[in-house]
Amino acid sequence: MGGITGFRNEYGIATAESIVALGRGMLPVSMHIARCAPSTLSNEQCQGLSVSACRLACMALDVTRGRLNPRLLQRAVDAPIIHKLEILGTLLSEHLSGNGVGNHEILRLPVVARDLETVLVSPQLLEVVVHMNIGRTQYWGNVIMRHRNGRWICTMLDVG
Repeated sequence: MGGITGFRNEYGIATAESIVALGRGMLPVSMHIARCAPSTLSNEQCQGLSVSACRLACMALDVTRGRLNPRLLQRAVDAPIIHKLEILGTLLSEHLSGNGVGNHEILRLPVVARDLETVLVSPQLLEVVVHMNIGRTQYWGNVIMRHRNGRWICTMLDVG
């Protein structure tokens, strides 16, 4: 896809725009990155972290739908996140089975990322909002990545 275009907005905040190909279908996903703090992270590194956050949000939806084992997220996210996703998955399963909805699109169709809004809050903190679809239904994910012990870890992951 296209390269990263960087500029400063009207408030003087350094921003970057790009389009990346994601998912099995390699569909184009637009990405916007804003920097609220000076950092040694390059635009390419921010883009890579944004893509990782997007994948985590998509995987989180798959966990809640019972399509993915939550243990696959263990190395990338804090433990309480996995527990929360398991609870959300149980609630969703009970809701759908209680309503006799066995073939609902949320269970059948893949998660498709649409766009990403990323803010580099500090050199150790990145926040990403992920817009996704399952069929015609829109979902949003909020992901916070923190740099700890030499690596980036997801410390907050919320989808809905």
